[in-house]
Amino acid sequence: LAGGAARIVPCASRAHLEEVRHRYPGALRSGERECRRIDGYDLGSSPTEMAAADLHGRTLLSSTTNGSRMVVAAASAPVVLMGGFCNARAVARFLQVRGGDVALVCSGRLGEPVIEDWLGATWLAHLLDGNGDFEQSQDEIRERCRSSPSHAALLAVGLERDFDLCLAFDSLNVVPLLDGDGFVAATD
Repeated sequence: LAGGAARIVPCASRAHLEEVRHRYPGALRSGERECRRIDGYDLGSSPTEMAAADLHGRTLLSSTTNGSRMVVAAASAPVVLMGGFCNARAVARFLQVRGGDVALVCSGRLGEPVIEDWLGATWLAHLLDGNGDFEQSQDEIRERCRSSPSHAALLAVGLERDFDLCLAFDSLNVVPLLDGDGFVAATD
């Protein structure tokens, strides 16, 4: 969305993506399994790859190993946002203005919890609370995330730059908001 995409439709599986494809003629298929682009798809899910692509006005149908399945499962919630270290302050501002209860849901990796999800959720909770300094510096958070199996998986497929982009604190102001079956950029 930060690159100009109009909509990103999360799909629970490759079969689900093919089912919704008819509703979005001309949409790009994006997705990965264990960090590798799905054969035949237009794009993977690499932030580096997305940043280099011309996405202006495009719709993406996205099937990922973890995140898109989690979003499809949570789609009946009153509001679903996508957040990470790269847009945490923007997400926190949006939620503070909106008010109400917030549940932070982590997608994990291959069905297992991972440190970067826990750190991301506690970082966002800290921003929502606005209570003083966080218990760890941003550099300490990055180092703890380097110990994750997710980091090792990125290194194994040559996507170290993705790690850097995802841990570039507040580098993006976009707040992905689930609108129907797809994410759009939330407006104030």
